[in-house]
Amino acid sequence: MSQDILFDIHEHIATLTLNRPDRLNALLPEMKDAFGEALARSAEPAVRVLVLRGAGRAFCAGGDIAWMATAMAEDRWPDMEALLDLGSSVAYGLAMLPKPVLAGVQGAAAGAGMSLALGADLRVATTDARFSMGFAKIGLHPDWGGSVALSRLVNPATAAELLYLGDALPAEQAKTLGLVNQVVPPEHLDDAIATLAGRLAAGPSATFARIKATLLHNQGLDAASLRARLGAEGAQMKAAMHHPDAREGLAAFLEKRAPKFA
Repeated sequence: MSQDILFDIHEHIATLTLNRPDRLNALLPEMKDAFGEALARSAEPAVRVLVLRGAGRAFCAGGDIAWMATAMAEDRWPDMEALLDLGSSVAYGLAMLPKPVLAGVQGAAAGAGMSLALGADLRVATTDARFSMGFAKIGLHPDWGGSVALSRLVNPATAAELLYLGDALPAEQAKTLGLVNQVVPPEHLDDAIATLAGRLAAGPSATFARIKATLLHNQGLDAASLRARLGAEGAQMKAAMHHPDAREGLAAFLEKRAPKFA
């Protein structure tokens, strides 16, 4: 498994840790095999709950902007689409995993990083956590299942506000909106995750699998419809990637200036 992703299983609890702390755990297509292996191992009978973590001071800052800007400048569209396809695969895998998924969020959960957090069933965040669907700020469309998950979790007007404006949500505000289950001081995050994950691991795993399937069904989702929604999201992102606004948005972000969109 790539060192960009760490994975271990202890007492029926699997933990997937994004491990690029120097890049705020930004996502790359090279993580595909490690994500795939982690999800496959999480589906094994010995695992009762999956925990998503980020190493260092952030959960995940989303796609690696510098890498994306270079890939676009060099017309490496297959590489860009590989990152998008990886996100769709991970979002689908988390939703279909017949186990509870818990995300522990500290610092930034931005762009695809927020999408990844929303792909969990439960979220514990620190008081310094910030959630942002900042795709539109760089001329891009939400991916990694973010638009699908957000539409399930909040009302349409709130989803539209978060997706259009991309403003950062403090953890307490995210909790008020129903996007976070618990908010704890940073020094208590590990204990809070261990306690909740332990309770889930000790619970009736077969019943939890049925509850997860029922929750998806009650939101109008099954395997086929989820794939269709993720596919529609991906098609919009692929179109956005080829628009001049994307190059301008990425350049402006790296140059620390306001973008000038078409």
